[in-house]
Amino acid sequence: MAPNAVLYSLPMHTHPAQQRNQHRHGKRLWHWLLALCAIVFALQLLAASSHSHGVADQLDGCVACQVTNHLPADVPGTPPTLLAVFLAVAYVLARLPAAQAHIAPPSYLIPPRQAPPAIAS
Repeated sequence: MAPNAVLYSLPMHTHPAQQRNQHRHGKRLWHWLLALCAIVFALQLLAASSHSHGVADQLDGCVACQVTNHLPADVPGTPPTLLAVFLAVAYVLARLPAAQAHIAPPSYLIPPRQAPPAIAS
């Protein structure tokens, strides 16, 4: 029996052609999903740009007007003393020496030599 025949008969192993087809299918699915998101975004932009009504109309019933009128507030100002303390701490931390890193010598980074496994006859 050839060694490759045993490899392909395992239940967990998939054929390379099948793997490529799965990759293409997943890629195609992502393309469709991105296209759908782009279409939804374009429709929302179109709806937002075509929004209009008279000035005398009641604006409480219009959802788009309510969203644009209730924008989030600005960020509250930071007290100068708190900012000064933060800058002082940041300055001290930046001036501290860096932690010593242990770097392994190159002899430990190279794996030992080994031959390919022998084929049992």
